[in-house]
Amino acid sequence: MFANLILACSLLSLAPPADCRIIEDRDRRSFDERVPIFIDVDGDGKPDRISPRVYKVRAKREPPGNGRAKAKETHWITFDLKTSKGRVAKSFFRYEYGTDEAGYWVYALVPCDVNKDGRADLVFYSGDDTSDETIILLNKGGRFIVHSREVSEPRY
Repeated sequence: MFANLILACSLLSLAPPADCRIIEDRDRRSFDERVPIFIDVDGDGKPDRISPRVYKVRAKREPPGNGRAKAKETHWITFDLKTSKGRVAKSFFRYEYGTDEAGYWVYALVPCDVNKDGRADLVFYSGDDTSDETIILLNKGGRFIVHSREVSEPRY
């Protein structure tokens, strides 16, 4: 019972604050739809440009015994930031959204001041029809760090 209470409290602390905008259908994009996202992340009152891009990584994995090596493919999305003042942060956040076997269908990236410090933090969402994941990225004045990660249970 005590362990369940601790688990419930820790899961609640991972969620964005209630006054953050809820990720809606209009925020969700296919991983094939990579148009820039404009958010003021540096607090100068001007929109900054976050450009998503995707790539694949192939790695050979050795099976046990004398079997043949199989290539495994993973799919990643990464985000580049260019501020209105011209500062560039390449690949400030990377996320593995799938493999050659399965993957998430949609993603979203929305602003939210999670820790109430006046800086635009980011909420990243990725999901499909069975499960989803939400990651909170804290704005540390020039870089973003992963604050928390929440994965839903599969819905079958």
